Amino acid sequence: MRKNFTLRLRSVIVLALVLGVAFSGVTSIRAQGGTGFYVVQPGDTLFSIADKMGVSLSELATINGLYDVNRVFVGQVLTLPVAIRAPQAPVVQPPAPVYVTPVNVFPPGTTVTTVTSYLGYTVRAGDNLSKIAERYKTTMQLIMGANGIVDPNLIYVGQRLVIPRTRTTVSPAPRAQRPVGRVYIVQPGDNLFGIAARFRRDVYAIAKANQLLNLNYIYVGQALIIP
Repeated sequence: MRKNFTLRLRSVIVLALVLGVAFSGVTSIRAQGGTGFYVVQPGDTLFSIADKMGVSLSELATINGLYDVNRVFVGQVLTLPVAIRAPQAPVVQPPAPVYVTPVNVFPPGTTVTTVTSYLGYTVRAGDNLSKIAERYKTTMQLIMGANGIVDPNLIYVGQRLVIPRTRTTVSPAPRAQRPVGRVYIVQPGDNLFGIAARFRRDVYAIAKANQLLNLNYIYVGQALIIP
């Protein structure tokens, strides 16, 4: 009985050694020609992995013993064959340009007047909003806002449009008028008649030049124009 047990034990050991050699052979075959490993991520397919890593789909399936190319699972470790091209670099989208509306700055005192007028227009064959806006010296945005248009490409022949036209007039600040003649500063004890006599001018001319309604009212420190 002990002899039978020994024979069975030897058989098990021999079988284990044979299986170990077999599995080691399979492992070496799979690793042969491999250049690395890839862990399957959510959303991956064997086709996308081959394209992403630049390897042959058939070689990728062969060295990994995959008989169903449509079946891989997340976390699966795949041996990669020799690449046939460089792996795809991730596409980096450039940041969207930020458009800043220009702001016109005018000097103090400038008068800016904006007048908007409206015209009627019927869309003709070959028209688009860009052409219409250019023709009437306005913008697509103004036309879309005036007509409730959401998509600038959706206009049709015969459509009646309202065309807003905006005209802006900029009037610079008026220049300060320099006084004509000399300027006299009223001193204590002065009156308009004495000042007129001193400069040999007509008192009414001085009053008119300084917009004085009362000839008897002037004050110390007042600047008077002597025409």
